[in-house]
Amino acid sequence: MQQALGDATSFSVGYFGHHGIHELVQNSTANAWGFGSLPAGRCSDPVPDCAPDPRFGGVTDLATTAVSNYNGLVASFRHRMSRWSQGLLQLNYTYSKALDELSNGGLSSFTLYALGPQNPNNLRDAYGPADYDVRHSFNANYVWELPLKAALRGRGPISLVNGWQVSGTFFAHTGFPYTVVDGSVTRSLASRNYGGEIYAVPVGPRGSQPPCGTGAALTPSGVPQPCLPGELLFPPNSPPTVNPSALFVQPGCETDFNRGHLSDLNGPCSGREVSFAQGRNHFRGLGYFSTDFTIMKSTRIPRWENSELRIGFQFFNILNHPNFGLPFPESSDPLLGVIGYMAQSSTTLLGGAQSSTSFLGTNQNGAARMIQLKAELKF
Repeated sequence: MQQALGDATSFSVGYFGHHGIHELVQNSTANAWGFGSLPAGRCSDPVPDCAPDPRFGGVTDLATTAVSNYNGLVASFRHRMSRWSQGLLQLNYTYSKALDELSNGGLSSFTLYALGPQNPNNLRDAYGPADYDVRHSFNANYVWELPLKAALRGRGPISLVNGWQVSGTFFAHTGFPYTVVDGSVTRSLASRNYGGEIYAVPVGPRGSQPPCGTGAALTPSGVPQPCLPGELLFPPNSPPTVNPSALFVQPGCETDFNRGHLSDLNGPCSGREVSFAQGRNHFRGLGYFSTDFTIMKSTRIPRWENSELRIGFQFFNILNHPNFGLPFPESSDPLLGVIGYMAQSSTTLLGGAQSSTSFLGTNQNGAARMIQLKAELKF
């Protein structure tokens, strides 16, 4: 639906949606055994010689059995400026939900902690927000020919007051989702040809996400405040103890997919068994904000028909606003809930190859403010 507001302004609202079927799924656990509903082999003792097929180790299977859904509402505002000078302003807001069982077929990751189904025999168990699901997204762009000549009431040399232009962009969106995993169980199953990730089992019904702020970022100058409570407490001069505020069963206490033992006085896995599904991509990282700005001056070159020299500055992330990546999602690590890398900027001089892609290997080159001197010769 589109509505004109005069001859220079328009407003539109649109719904966009799709349902995907027969989508690609990469299953790296096709010959795995010995945990939960994974095949246990041909004998009761799940050792390598009793694998589903002992002639092979890890086997990757590709199938087209996944589904996905997307629903989005997009509102756009567009205004053409012409009163004092030429210009254009456009604003866009999107409210959307993207759901799937495995993003990008498991062949490539969108975020650092992209995750697929933990149980290849039950894809529906992994149905949840896609790795690139963003509920709220706002972007804007503008370009404006500065009316310096009119502001100065015609005074000043034409070569100096004419040809100035400013432009810029705004990007803002809510955080990407992630899943808390039990790395200790995942690593123990690797020797049994399991190539996925085991979701950490909640100690109770899944609730809302704990608050997550920029204080969770790991910096040299301060102690981080994790987005999620740690599984263990590390009191001074005392051995680690179970954190009573832990959201998940202690690492290694899983007994099946979405099942595990609570801790009690006898040990971390000695309590009663619980069955709660965390679900894939239930938790969210921090949101993102960045803005770019460009100022250019165009000057016609005398005695050179239709030619001009454009020179100016481009500012990427002009406010030098820090944007952080996802929290560390492994329940078996003391850094659970800590953010250790910067998020890649939407626009940068260095390209996507400069994205920070390793935890604690912080590469801020693609996230910090950048200034570029730009010159163009048009003829």
